[in-house]
Amino acid sequence: MKKLLLWCLPLLLWGLIGAVNPPAKSRRSKISVSTHIDKTAIWVGDTVEYAIRAVHDKDVDLVIDNLKKENLNLAPFVVRDIAVQQRSYGSAKDVTEITLLLAAYESGKPELRIPPFSLYYFVREPGLEHQAEAQAETIVVPATRVGLRSTLAGDNPKLRDTVRYAESRPQQWIIPLLLGLSGLTFLALRLGKRAWTALHTARPQRKRLSPRAREKLAQDFIKKIKAMAAESPADQARFYSEVSQFLRLYLEEWLEIDARGLTPEEIQSALSNLGKNGASAEPIKAILEKCDQVLYAKDGLEVGRKWRGEVQQAMERLVRHRA
Repeated sequence: MKKLLLWCLPLLLWGLIGAVNPPAKSRRSKISVSTHIDKTAIWVGDTVEYAIRAVHDKDVDLVIDNLKKENLNLAPFVVRDIAVQQRSYGSAKDVTEITLLLAAYESGKPELRIPPFSLYYFVREPGLEHQAEAQAETIVVPATRVGLRSTLAGDNPKLRDTVRYAESRPQQWIIPLLLGLSGLTFLALRLGKRAWTALHTARPQRKRLSPRAREKLAQDFIKKIKAMAAESPADQARFYSEVSQFLRLYLEEWLEIDARGLTPEEIQSALSNLGKNGASAEPIKAILEKCDQVLYAKDGLEVGRKWRGEVQQAMERLVRHRA
């Protein structure tokens, strides 16, 4: 019995000590911190966005008043900006997100280390009327490594040594060459076929009027202009227009001259080149010039009545000469 009491005595003492001094409530479970960077490596002078996310119980008040640029020493990084956002995270948790915009100007190193720093928080406990009465606690934001790129090159090889030349095999260029030659051959055959067809296809020729038909056409036109009225300016314009159109059409039928778009001087030159000068070229030019002046000059209709008889007689002499 005494031995049993001796064995149980330490256990009884341990239980009494635990009853008098209950274990302190763990604070570690009330807040958890995680970090995130938007770049795994930066160039010298670049900025990196460093996000700290603290998930905590609703009775935890995170101290954010001291989160200022001048209070944070994160060398070798320079704090450019700080943004803090707090919101609910479910029914029993809140989340505080701290975003730091950091810049680094170090060089010659393979990586940089964002140093750790402490976040302060209070736990609201029953019986404390003011938060200042509570004891501030800290949690450490762990360090984070960031790779550092450098624009300084090391032992650069020569320009020709930096290029790797691939071995050229005949199969790599013979097949494209044959395909290209085949395409060019096909294109040449198609163009040759079209050219051969165009050269050997009979073009429709315009049927020319016989001399008898041209003479009848001219006589009928002389009768037509004699029967035209000459009272109003519109009658004069119609007369000279008909004469000009007929004479150009007659030259086209007679000498195959495309006289519809030529001036009187150009028509005279064309007739001279064909050997039709003297009795033919000059009268035709004079008639066409009078027609153009009556139709397009400002006072053309006024002189048209005076020239009408002269133009009509010139047309009759021209028709008789050709007959």
